[in-house]
Amino acid sequence: MMWFSLAAALSAVWLGVHLVLGGKDIAAPLLRADGLVPVVRDTQYLCWHFTSCAIAAMAVGFAYAAWSGDIALAWGVTLLAAAFAVTGIGLVIRIGQSHRKLPQGWLFVPVATFGAIGLFQV
Repeated sequence: MMWFSLAAALSAVWLGVHLVLGGKDIAAPLLRADGLVPVVRDTQYLCWHFTSCAIAAMAVGFAYAAWSGDIALAWGVTLLAAAFAVTGIGLVIRIGQSHRKLPQGWLFVPVATFGAIGLFQV
């Protein structure tokens, strides 16, 4: 269950980074972006909150698995972390952007890895 604890802790750290830095550098400027069509701006802001909820669910799911020994939620949040990693790495390549500027996908590689190790050590 140590691996799920590590995945939970790291997910909680990424949630904190998302809320603090992402709130300051992404969400707040997005709301002030008067040049964007309101539905585009508001959709992006909504997606930022969806991401907040998803990362929180990762932290809770992994913490529950570590605490209870029940791995049912760990499967889902491990797959979610892997999907964040694959999407975050692949999409940055697809749009021709730099991982140095958009490293977020890489943050979920260790979360997914810890989760997978935990799942297959049970």
